[in-house]
Amino acid sequence: MKEYFNQPVSKFTLGSIMLLFIIAFSCSSNGASDDDVVQEEEVEEVVELPEVSTNEPEDLTAISATFWAKIVNDGGASITERGICYGFNENPTYSKDFKTKANSYNGSGEFKTNLTDLESNKTYYARAYAINSKGVGYGNQISFVTQNVQDPVLAIGEKVSGAHDIFLEIILEDSGDLDIEEVGIVYNTSGGATIDEDSKIVSSEVQNNYLQRVTGLDPETPYFFRPYAKTTKGVIYSDQVSVSTIKKGNFTWDLWNPASNPDAETQAAYDRITEAFNIATTYYNNFTSIVKHVNVNYSPGTPTADANFDGWINMGAKVSYQKAGTAMHEMAHTVGVGTHWKYAELMQGTWQGSRANTILKLLTRDSNAVIKGDGTHFWPYGINGAHEDSGSDELYMIHALIIQGMKTDGLPSN
Repeated sequence: MKEYFNQPVSKFTLGSIMLLFIIAFSCSSNGASDDDVVQEEEVEEVVELPEVSTNEPEDLTAISATFWAKIVNDGGASITERGICYGFNENPTYSKDFKTKANSYNGSGEFKTNLTDLESNKTYYARAYAINSKGVGYGNQISFVTQNVQDPVLAIGEKVSGAHDIFLEIILEDSGDLDIEEVGIVYNTSGGATIDEDSKIVSSEVQNNYLQRVTGLDPETPYFFRPYAKTTKGVIYSDQVSVSTIKKGNFTWDLWNPASNPDAETQAAYDRITEAFNIATTYYNNFTSIVKHVNVNYSPGTPTADANFDGWINMGAKVSYQKAGTAMHEMAHTVGVGTHWKYAELMQGTWQGSRANTILKLLTRDSNAVIKGDGTHFWPYGINGAHEDSGSDELYMIHALIIQGMKTDGLPSN
């Protein structure tokens, strides 16, 4: 063992020992404690409200405006929404006033917003806004005034009523400054009708003056009508008008003393006469308020047909006269046309009463139309002969309404 320690130490071994000694000394004499170590703290980023600038509006109309704005500074956070706040008071806000999100934006921070459905001739206040995680940032305020435009003006002119129908003259008095997309009428029995809540009839085209027939109504009922125009601004309603339907007529008839065992020709005549008077009384009951009963006699010896005020009608054997038009013509005689002194007083070459002439003008759309006649007949629409009987709904309807007008003018029916 002594010999072992007396062995010479090599240079490598001595150097290694010296290095270990130096390292040990350095760690023990110069090392710092854990308390002396300085920890690096994370710096929290501060987010501010966005900064925005608002430009003057472009493309300003009565109902719209276009705004360009720019996000000057995003405040250190992502922008989640941008647009325009606007209203009638200064400094409009996101939560209390109108707002419209941007329609488009680009990488430079600029964005475009289209404001629509504005009111014409109004002062608005607007400012751009942008939202980040901090909240809503606003730009400078801009005030602007929308253009003043004339709304379309519609009105209801003349009116004619039946028991289930009302005819209205719709007049576009002023088309205004806005594009009209649609015109029509709305109606109900309580007033204040709107296109979303009540009955609506749309005109097939936008016209300055047109006749509108309203069907399916109840007799003796007041209805409230108002015309409307649908425009780029919205729906514009005009003044409301109340019109009542008339009392339904009760015009009845019987075939007088028909043969109990008629031959084929007579039975065919009965059938044609029955159909004719069923049609004729339907028109009189729907478009007049006349209450009357007549007896219809099949009289082969009568050249065409005749009637008197007492309610007697003779129908001849001519097939061309065994139709609804002839039946209505003869029914008119039973209510005074050519058979009562009041008719002679009112018919002086032209009809002197105002109501029947108004009905003719309205339904024919001819402001110069006038009812003419002699001591027995009137025209037009008197259906004075088989050659005037086209069988059309228009002919029968206007004939009956003229008779109702004559009744209003003073012609008695009984």
